[in-house]
Amino acid sequence: MKKSLMVAALVLTAFGAAQADNLLTNGDFELPLDQGWTQDVYSLAGSYRFERADTFGQQTPGQAAKVYKYLAYYASLSQTVDVPDADVQLSFDGRFIIIGGSSTCWPVAAVFVHYLDMAGSPLGRTVFYLPSPYCNWVESDSVHLRLMNAGVWEEHVLYVAEEIRDNLPAVSAGDVRKIKVEMFAYDNGT
Repeated sequence: MKKSLMVAALVLTAFGAAQADNLLTNGDFELPLDQGWTQDVYSLAGSYRFERADTFGQQTPGQAAKVYKYLAYYASLSQTVDVPDADVQLSFDGRFIIIGGSSTCWPVAAVFVHYLDMAGSPLGRTVFYLPSPYCNWVESDSVHLRLMNAGVWEEHVLYVAEEIRDNLPAVSAGDVRKIKVEMFAYDNGT
């Protein structure tokens, strides 16, 4: 089963900062993907790839990144940054695509926003995702799922403090000191 995720211009900014600089290194993907981003792959079967181009059809001018995984298990592109507090905003243009799926082989394309404490321990997460019908991911007091549309470029904006307050009762916004952004292409089977 095929799944891929294309993202253009991931921008994480802190409110009240002297200047609205992107806290992410190479969030515009203008440099090679090994600049600021960590590639992680767990492949039991099939292929994977990470790509950077300006020809993925995105509306945002400039480069975009693509994470692709065919069959089991996952490929991800991630970056963890220190934040002054939870009063930050993440914005990105994304296009989520999955093809195929069954009860034993269900693909998911996702962008995870992990909320971490000072030591890097997980507190909770928000997941922008496009699942197959068989996906069994569920929400909890520390996980909020946001269903995405298939195959179209869309702009997404996440106000972290508001997201935590409104959707993640098990997470204390005051404890958030790091955020990990992760582009994730997943399939549980072959």
